[in-house]
Amino acid sequence: MRLLSFIDGEAGYGAIVAGGAGSQGLRLDGRNVRTASADNGLEEGRARLATETGELEVSWSPAGPVLEFGMADEVIGAHAIAVSGSDEAGSIGGPGVAWELPESGFAALRTIWATTAKGALLLLVSMREEGAAEHGEELIGAARLLPDAEPYGYVEPLLSTEYAADGSHCRATLELWASTEEHVPERGAGVRVAGGALDSTGGRLETARFDWSLDGTPAVGAYEILTA
Repeated sequence: MRLLSFIDGEAGYGAIVAGGAGSQGLRLDGRNVRTASADNGLEEGRARLATETGELEVSWSPAGPVLEFGMADEVIGAHAIAVSGSDEAGSIGGPGVAWELPESGFAALRTIWATTAKGALLLLVSMREEGAAEHGEELIGAARLLPDAEPYGYVEPLLSTEYAADGSHCRATLELWASTEEHVPERGAGVRVAGGALDSTGGRLETARFDWSLDGTPAVGAYEILTA
């Protein structure tokens, strides 16, 4: 299963979930929320989904190396992408991340990414296995990619999420330990800009664009929660 997550301009955002049973997408343009779907999965580098009043067309190209996170018996892949396209509201363009996710064996998956103006990228993913009831049982992995440097992972990434009265995730804090010998972690915090929900073939997707701060540096990105 693949999850595409991308931002557009000051407040735009989009997400597409694709598996063997088709593709479903959600597009945010300011306060407008549009859903889209297609009977087929994603072509390599291109997606075309029908909306109620038109079409969502998205193209993307790799903008960084593929990273892999081992989660129990699963391997989750992710890499940065550059996105362009259009829908009824106009053109789309901005950074994003393509996630390769398992199609089964999980109760919940969380995906987070944040990119700075200088091209640094943080990736975090967590998985609560099927049958696990508590948030504390989630497996979690995170990595940082810096321009012209080798990616590095964190031995103990910690994620805390705050929810609004309607159940949507509205804030998040990160504590990222790069090694057991370092006593000062890298820290991050994010706040929801806009979001929505989507019923997909992969499960229920609660998704949002987030504004992030990574050790005081502004960043933009997203936070998605997929539940089986």
